[in-house]
Amino acid sequence: MDISYFEKILAFVTIPIYTIFIALEMMIGNFQGKKWYSWQDIFNNLLMGSFNVVIDIAVRVIFGLALLSIFEKYSFVHWEHTNWLYWISLFVLQDFFYYLIHFLEHRCRFFWAVHNIHHSSEFFNFTTGLRSSIFQPIYKFPFYIPLILMGFKGIDIMLVYALGQTYGFFVHSSWFKRWKWVEWIMVTPSHHRVHHAKEPEYIDKNMSMVFIIWDKFFGTFIPENTQKPISFGITKPIEQNNPFKVVFHEWFNIWKDVRHASTWKERWMYIFGPPEWQPTHELETTEEQTASIILYKNDSR
Repeated sequence: MDISYFEKILAFVTIPIYTIFIALEMMIGNFQGKKWYSWQDIFNNLLMGSFNVVIDIAVRVIFGLALLSIFEKYSFVHWEHTNWLYWISLFVLQDFFYYLIHFLEHRCRFFWAVHNIHHSSEFFNFTTGLRSSIFQPIYKFPFYIPLILMGFKGIDIMLVYALGQTYGFFVHSSWFKRWKWVEWIMVTPSHHRVHHAKEPEYIDKNMSMVFIIWDKFFGTFIPENTQKPISFGITKPIEQNNPFKVVFHEWFNIWKDVRHASTWKERWMYIFGPPEWQPTHELETTEEQTASIILYKNDSR
């Protein structure tokens, strides 16, 4: 099946479903007196999502699938395309590689500058799932080359990725509380609320998209404390009425840090190091270094 044909079917099915769930969550929130939505936030979320779709299509048409297809002849495993094990393995492994990409987006400042768009909303609702990191399509395709070498087709990877993103829409919700019957294995709204929280104990946690087992295995899992309200967004608020600032504010922060760096190593670390990294010569004690990390995460994340 052609991927564009599949995506048209997926869009035809999911758009009405998304719309219904958004409307229901909005009405239930209003009925309960909870401010889960704002019109400005909805506008930003849909705008970022639209930009992401346009760039994703352009990148895929220009070199995305072509890049993946180049490596297909080098695959060291050959699957029966109709084998059910092929599709189960692809779905699980694609989700694992998504976790790796997502982890990198949080722990490398260059990629965080792209990804933080998705986290900058101070609301958490179904439209937050549409608030995409608009430049992610530019770099995501090379990360799936290992799957190509394992014998999976590029077009199938994109298909399974689209299914995973569809599931991801439903975990962006303040409406649903706990899905105790699935949360041992699957990502739930409770898990993902933690991921979007700006409380220090929740930062860089629960990075999986479909299977929460990756977080549990790699030590990035933490359950939601349902007795403590969650605050969403990055901890240094940005001007939500200015989409340009929403997209580029962290790039300006990087440029400012690089300009004031005193060595090339510092410049490199400001760009590709952890987002909270600071030069050690500016910190006199271990206590100050620890305080600096906390301060950064309380000011920039």
